[in-house]
Parts: sequence; C-alpha cells; structure tokens
Amino acid sequence: MKNTGKLEQSHLFQYIHGYRFTQLIYVAAELKIADFLKDGPKDSCYLAAKTNTHEPSLYRVLRALTSIQVFKESEQGFELTDLSQFLISDSPNSLRVLAVMRGEEVNWKPWGELLYAVKTGNNPFQEVFGMDLFEYYETHPSSGQTFNEGMNITTQHDIQTILDQYDFSYAKTIVEIGGGLGRLLFSILAKYPNKNGILYDLPHVVKDAYTLRAQFQIGNRCGIVGGEFFSTVPNGGDVYLLKRIIHDWDDKRASKILRNCHQVMKDQGKIVVFETMVQDDYDNPEGKVNDTHMMMVTPGGKERTREEFSKLFQSAGFLLTQVTPIGKGLYAGLYAIEGILQ
Repeated sequence: MKNTGKLEQSHLFQYIHGYRFTQLIYVAAELKIADFLKDGPKDSCYLAAKTNTHEPSLYRVLRALTSIQVFKESEQGFELTDLSQFLISDSPNSLRVLAVMRGEEVNWKPWGELLYAVKTGNNPFQEVFGMDLFEYYETHPSSGQTFNEGMNITTQHDIQTILDQYDFSYAKTIVEIGGGLGRLLFSILAKYPNKNGILYDLPHVVKDAYTLRAQFQIGNRCGIVGGEFFSTVPNGGDVYLLKRIIHDWDDKRASKILRNCHQVMKDQGKIVVFETMVQDDYDNPEGKVNDTHMMMVTPGGKERTREEFSKLFQSAGFLLTQVTPIGKGLYAGLYAIEGILQ
C-alpha cells in the first residue's frame, strides 16, 4: 500500500507535464525529423542544417524525445523507434499531420483559457482569437489545410471500422453532409457498386475532392456539391450521413443541420450520425475528455449522451431508433446513431 501512493503520484505527475510532450512531438513533426531518419541515423548537426534550426536547441529537443521513446540516441546520432515510425510523412497510418495540428496555437492557446471557460461559460477560442474556429481556418489557409489533412487522417482510421461494422446495403443514394474530401463516402460507394452518393461540404473544401474521387474509380455515381449546411443541403438522398459533424455545434445549430436534412429527405429516409458518445463507465473516458476539447475550441460544440441525442433528433423531427457501438476510432469510440422521420 505504501508504494501505491508513489505510483499514483508519479502517474499524476506525468499528466501535469503533458503539455511539454505535446510540444516536443509537435516540433519534431513540424520539422519532419522522422523523414530525415528513414534511411538511417543522423546527428543533430545534419538535422539542424536540413531544418534550418539552432543545433544546440534542436539537440536538446531530440534528446528529450528519447526519454519517451520517440527517438533513440546512439553513437551515430538519432534513430527512429516504433513510435516515431508514425511521424514519417508517407508511412501507413502516419500521425505527423495530427501532431502538427494539435501542436499549433489554434489548439493550445484556447486550452490556456480553460479556467476562464469554467468561470464564465464563454467560449475560449472566441476570446483568444476574436472569431470562431471555422472562421479562423477560413482566414488562415495554411492551418485550414492542416486541419483538413488531419481530419482526413482521422477519417481513414474510422473508415475501415465503418465499412466492417455498418451495413449500407439498404441505401440507394447516400448524401454525406460535411464530408470533407470525400474519402468515407467514396470508400462506401467502392464497396457497394450499386449505390449512388452526393458529397457536400464548403466550396473551398470540396474543390480538392475531385482528384480523390477519380482514385476510387466510382465513375459518375457520386456528385460533389459545395454549399453551407446551415442554409441548405442537397436533396435526393434516402440516407443522410454525418460523421463527427454534430459534435462541433451547440444544440440550436446542430438541430438546424438535422432539420435541413429532414426537409429534403425522401419518405422512409434515414439519418445516420457517426459520433463519439459520453458514456457513464470509467473504462471508456474518451468521450468525456473529448467533450472538454469541444468546449474549448468549437462554437458550443459537445459530445452527447444517448438521451441528449434523442432530444436533439426529436427537435429536428427525427425519432432516434438505434444506437450501435461500432468500434474504436483513432481517439475515441465510434457509434452509429440512427433516426427516421417522425
């Protein structure tokens, strides 16, 4: 029992200093250090020259990263480890872009105002940047591109789970709302060659989806439409699909998105929302933790419980019919939340 306290203290100590590790990994990812180490060890002088950085400072950062097994230091210099394999830009399941995205100020600055959020109930992102998250990405195209690439990586991790665990055989035309570059929808249509689809997202997002669509060789079975889902959504679908979209918004605006789907949905249509859910069990904390991130960076967004989803669906004219856990995504459990027209 005496050792238990020590272990718990050490555990908490690691959490207290977590921000350090985030920034250390961010710097390595931003500088693409792992890319330079693909063909073997390199010393800090070589890496500093390649990255145009201050060698003594870079060395100290890389040395610190060896303490958490991101890199390994040897007589030849720094080497890749099992962890840093995932920081190589073109490696399967690379997390480099996500490391950059989470380390940029667009993520960490609002978290510096968590106490402000708790005291006031106001949105820290708006307080720090004077605009909401999505306005920020529109006015900061480089960060916006990183965000889109990061979400694309998250989607890649979700896709196989969705394809394996959710059956779209009942659908005829699937409309994906806020589908980004279209990887999920294109993957579904590739698996189900008798289905059609419509990809819908902001014009500056979907303009890059045409190249990806061609790679999936789905012909003319998927239209690509640019627009704003608070105004309108494309008609003609019997299934309206939203993956990790609703959690970005407060109940009023989330309900508006769903109502827009309701207005154009065919009779016997279905709404399918893939989201993380807040659960009561302690073995699945991801939904609760991610909910606080939504509080910090989104305009009223949150992760919801089943009861909250039921009320949200009802406010938009849907009846929640089924909630199915379909597996664990990259950072949180994923659920298929289904509803029909009331």
